[in-house]
Amino acid sequence: MKKFFLVLLRFFFGYGQRQFVPYAASPTPTIIKNNKAIQNISFFIVAHPDDIELFMGKEARHQVLNSDIERKVFIVLSAGDANRKNRKKPFRKVSWWQAREQAHTTAISFWNDHKNEVFEQEITINGRYITEITIGSDISLYNFRFPDADKNTSLAELVYLEKDSISDLAHQQRYSLEDIKQSLIEIIELESKYAQRASFYIMDCDHERNPDDHKDHQATSLIVLDILPKLSIKEKSLSGYLTYFIKTKPINLEGEDREKSFETWALMGEVLDCCGYKKNDDEHHMQWVGKEYKSFSIQPDHDLDEINNLNKLRIQNK
Repeated sequence: MKKFFLVLLRFFFGYGQRQFVPYAASPTPTIIKNNKAIQNISFFIVAHPDDIELFMGKEARHQVLNSDIERKVFIVLSAGDANRKNRKKPFRKVSWWQAREQAHTTAISFWNDHKNEVFEQEITINGRYITEITIGSDISLYNFRFPDADKNTSLAELVYLEKDSISDLAHQQRYSLEDIKQSLIEIIELESKYAQRASFYIMDCDHERNPDDHKDHQATSLIVLDILPKLSIKEKSLSGYLTYFIKTKPINLEGEDREKSFETWALMGEVLDCCGYKKNDDEHHMQWVGKEYKSFSIQPDHDLDEINNLNKLRIQNK
């Protein structure tokens, strides 16, 4: 009963209705990306809307600020719905996964000092609709919005060949594992068409270096490893980061990097709160804030054996 009256009070005082909007959404971007001018491009490809901020936020923020990297692309495969699907709490305008996605977009915009407008549009990739969010002329976010690993069909089940297909939450479009790979290839080729060098950042799926990781973290990285040799970009590099394993490791970011890590996570919590959901400032999440542990960095064009060894993890992790 107490919780009911609390919700009712929040509704009357506007809590349940307010929505944090750090940008003016527009269906049609007015900024045209000039891909012909690109020499360097980076791709951060992860499973959940907060994986980049938690596990590779320092690297991503520095690249957002680096004008020598002409394009920065952030790709998230899962909606991070944690089996909540599209269910909304009473009086909330957006669902849980939409709130998490807004928090992710706000974090990237924060790293960019909110100096550019943020535009959202639906584009067609591999015959399917997908959301692209642009921040200025050099930052793009692509959100596939697949179900998060829980009771739903997950990316991991596709990678380990336990299921044949998965549907996104926004449009209920069916994807096979090969469909996902082809869609990623099309996005990467579209963005890097004229680039000379592309850097890829993923979560380390090696079970020895990064044990007990989320199965969709591993699945996402294995998908990336599989498509890397198929990409036409001339020069490629690949970096991997530790994830859940670092919870017992000390905070290793210093100075401004440490400050921005905590500020970023606090801002994302404010977005969730303004959408009517609990902030992720609990002990479970805070054990990773202020940390970043890179586990490997390789040149796929010269270290194909290393890529092949990593790909074998699909069998070892199953």
